[in-house]
Amino acid sequence: MAGHDLRYLSRRDVEDVGLGMAAVVEAVEEAFREKGLGRTIMPAKHWLAPSERRFYSAMTSVVPSARAAACKWQSGSSDNAARGLPYLTGLLILNDAETGLPIAVMDSTWITAMRTAAATAVTARYLAAPTLESFAMIGCGVQGRRHAEALRTVFPGLRRIQAYDVQPEAARRYAREVSERHGVEVHPCASAREAVRGVPLVVTGGPIEPALPRTIDADWLEPGLLGVAIDYDCYWRPAALRAADKLFTDDVPQLEHLREDGYFRETPAITGEIGAVVAGRTPGRERPDEIIVAMNLGISVEDVTTARRVYDLAVARGLGTRLPL
Repeated sequence: MAGHDLRYLSRRDVEDVGLGMAAVVEAVEEAFREKGLGRTIMPAKHWLAPSERRFYSAMTSVVPSARAAACKWQSGSSDNAARGLPYLTGLLILNDAETGLPIAVMDSTWITAMRTAAATAVTARYLAAPTLESFAMIGCGVQGRRHAEALRTVFPGLRRIQAYDVQPEAARRYAREVSERHGVEVHPCASAREAVRGVPLVVTGGPIEPALPRTIDADWLEPGLLGVAIDYDCYWRPAALRAADKLFTDDVPQLEHLREDGYFRETPAITGEIGAVVAGRTPGRERPDEIIVAMNLGISVEDVTTARRVYDLAVARGLGTRLPL
């Protein structure tokens, strides 16, 4: 198209923009609020799973407050680690909402990692106890590290993390790195049960595979607990989800759609969406002893608001490669 170009942003470009976690939390909170107010357009995630150990997904939405729309195409697999690759990889196309033209193509790996952790932090801001001093992290990879950063951003009084990974050395390495970076006590645990015991927030970030044996059971859930699953229901037994007082998700239609692919088949009725809580349209935590579980699937509106901020900073700082359309 004559006279129009777009900006290609590699992963290094995206990271060099310097968008901090506090800004990503702000972007994700905007996404939740706008969705909760009914001011976004977002169909369910398009999901393709050629095997139980690899999936592809396409995620699209329009967020008028961000003046943008986006389509993210990504793939995820537990086998990526052996190849030296992140669990998730992908590209995002960002369009200007006024003209409809694509204005950027960017690596989405960093964006996905940051906005996923930020979504947990926003969820905890609205559904956890107001003073959060400890949490359990199940899965000590990229998301484990980003969650420590995001939760410390929202809860500066955070002092202790109980960490578990199926690979003990990964948990020990996580403990060393996170304690040094964030100045918190990190205790590597020998089991998921040990990690969950005695904390008000549990985040599960294992592989997303429908046939995995579920681990967390009903008798693990203590009064006042907030559980946030970023791995669909792959760590949570149906009995544990039935034992919760409230179940939230970031998108009910998307959760229902994923039942066809082997997830959430025995998950009870959802109380509501997190966006509606953020927007003040649905009550969140109403009693200190309520057990709440949030199934954060990862939604496109979070990508749009985050990618828009990345793009605006890249333009201001002259980062990326200009390509003719």
